[in-house]
Amino acid sequence: MVIAGLVTTSSFVFFAGQRRVYDAQMKVLGVQQNLWAAMDTLARFVRAAGTGMIGCVNATDPPPTGATPPQTGLRVYSGGALARLAPIWIQNGANGAPDRITVAFGTGTFGNFSDVALGASIQRATDPLVTPIGLTSAFRAGEFVLALDTTGLPAGPPLGDRGCTLFQITGIDAAGNTLQKASTSPWNPPADVAGLVPFDYVGGAAPKAGLRDFGTLSWVQFFIDSTGASPRLMMARLDGLSGPTTPQILADGIEDLQIAYACDLTPAAPAGPDGLFTEGTDVGSRQADEWTYNVAGDAPPAGCVRPQAVRLTIIARTTVADDNLSGLAANAKPAAEDGAPGARDSFRHRVLTTIVSPRNR
Repeated sequence: MVIAGLVTTSSFVFFAGQRRVYDAQMKVLGVQQNLWAAMDTLARFVRAAGTGMIGCVNATDPPPTGATPPQTGLRVYSGGALARLAPIWIQNGANGAPDRITVAFGTGTFGNFSDVALGASIQRATDPLVTPIGLTSAFRAGEFVLALDTTGLPAGPPLGDRGCTLFQITGIDAAGNTLQKASTSPWNPPADVAGLVPFDYVGGAAPKAGLRDFGTLSWVQFFIDSTGASPRLMMARLDGLSGPTTPQILADGIEDLQIAYACDLTPAAPAGPDGLFTEGTDVGSRQADEWTYNVAGDAPPAGCVRPQAVRLTIIARTTVADDNLSGLAANAKPAAEDGAPGARDSFRHRVLTTIVSPRNR
């Protein structure tokens, strides 16, 4: 009986330890699956940012960051007013808090700078969209069309602004060579809106403007929601027909999203870029570090309006605390980029980082 008791006790201790190891590994596996799924979706959207928007970001535009949306990119009628859709808008979290990112792009666009010349001038937002004879076939009802100046040096204002006004096609009048944009779509204004057509898009016999097939509009924001029992990465679609939709959970257990972006600015003009993204300290010239938001207190450089690289870092944790970590004083969410480290906890943390090159650079 004594021997049997010893064997039973040893077996119980062994299998109890194996059970703890199994539980810990299953928690880690869940964290890694959430990380991979979240990064795959986020990277695909960031990589597509700016598709169909070539020519709609100017060299004089401010960096794609800040508390308010950049005044660059597409001009659209959204929510009953004029809005601007930048390819990428990064909101850096204050004091090391999680960042958020908003991206916009067209799906199904042909990739041409202009698909057809403008058949008649557009001076107001309510003016018809006229194509050359027989060329309405380049567009599809329900999708979007972009009007823009196609000259080598647009008149502005400001100099170099191509306009880039977006409408949704509600129907096609092939006989009248017209793309219909009725106000039944929330993306088309019922009356003129100041600034939506910033200057005359010159069409007709000697056109200086054109129409680009933009395809389907995607306008999406990613951010961390820490209000519940477990943090999660959220995805909000801002392109709904009735306005922004309720944010959806993209992945559970995601506690931090850190974003840094880079432009090749080294060396200084007139030598031009050197083909490398230099990473260093922000001492003296910005040329010492071409990455923005990779260190605390980083300020966006004036010369980087179209990021050539975006570095995405996601930090995940288990949704349930692990008792095996309760005695580790150093266990906490790690710091990443300019994000602050977390307080001591009993969760298992995993970090995943990738670098993405957006299409509209």
